[in-house]
Amino acid sequence: MQLSFLRALRVFLIPASAALFLGWVWFLISSGGLPDPVAIHWGLSGQADGFLARDSYLLVVAPAILIPLVLQVLFYLIQKNVPLIQTFVAVVLSIVYWMLLLIMFFATISQVGLLNAGQSTFPVLLFAVLLIIIPVSLWFSVAFPSIEIGTELVVRLRGIKVLSVPMQDVLGVETASISSWNFGGLGIRVSGKTLAFIPSKGAGVVFSLKTGEKIAVRSKQASEVLALALAKLGG
Repeated sequence: MQLSFLRALRVFLIPASAALFLGWVWFLISSGGLPDPVAIHWGLSGQADGFLARDSYLLVVAPAILIPLVLQVLFYLIQKNVPLIQTFVAVVLSIVYWMLLLIMFFATISQVGLLNAGQSTFPVLLFAVLLIIIPVSLWFSVAFPSIEIGTELVVRLRGIKVLSVPMQDVLGVETASISSWNFGGLGIRVSGKTLAFIPSKGAGVVFSLKTGEKIAVRSKQASEVLALALAKLGG
């Protein structure tokens, strides 16, 4: 359930990239490689319209980069025995981290060597991509899931595999009424030890894992999925 590549990202690449980036920013500040004041906000046109003293720039950049890392560490320490949910949270926080790093990198590099931060421009194309990512992510997360039962339990959203668990790790399965009220909203949700896929209220299937975690999936064929899963478990 935990991918070695994702673990490598969390354990090495992400902390290393954060250290390199923050070290680079500190060097630019200490060597005068950035203008004073530094631009920290750009309008829709990409033109800088918000500024901050250069010596305070690291106080803005560092929290944005480090918060996702701190949250991962805290979640790992608090929820050590939920590998499936740990992986899910790690993926989400990793995506947030890389997006923030990308934003901070371009915000910084666009000002290197300038005497006046007002001359800096934020890449409009990157800004447009970032504006598109949010609605696309919501569109993806509220898609109606499909469930495949074989040697693995597979959940797909819009044809893309988002979850794969060996059936040998499934302890039990049952049907249940799934509602956004139980999980704080629609989409991909985490509540306690349950990872849920909820595009709408209705019947679903709940898989109990040997780790004590659960996977709740909304399904239009809940009874058929239940029968197939029980047959696999019984076999």
